[in-house]
Amino acid sequence: MSKRKQGELESEVLGCLWDRPDGLSSQQILAMLGDDSLAITTVLTVLSRLVDKGLVEKLPGHGRTLTFKAVSSREEHTAKLLLDAMGSANPALVFSHFAGGLSNKQLEQLKKALGQ
Repeated sequence: MSKRKQGELESEVLGCLWDRPDGLSSQQILAMLGDDSLAITTVLTVLSRLVDKGLVEKLPGHGRTLTFKAVSSREEHTAKLLLDAMGSANPALVFSHFAGGLSNKQLEQLKKALGQ
């Protein structure tokens, strides 16, 4: 596999956890990643960093195994990133430009969500 960009492995690990909200062991995450060049210690290091960042929680599993779970859903995490990125910008203009880049289907989904 080619060299990953900074933060890419963290995103892939989070993706595994979002796909399995009940939690996964480090071995299960390694298997889901499907990269034979990755060592379990690398996955454990990434998980430790995600725990330190408050994005993942570490829970007791079966026996001596640990279970890792994402603290928030993929959508909640993405919304937080968007809000953080907006900073002090005018939200109306930001969302106007954002909505301009959405497909018709995405725009309809957004309208439906805002109507709730």
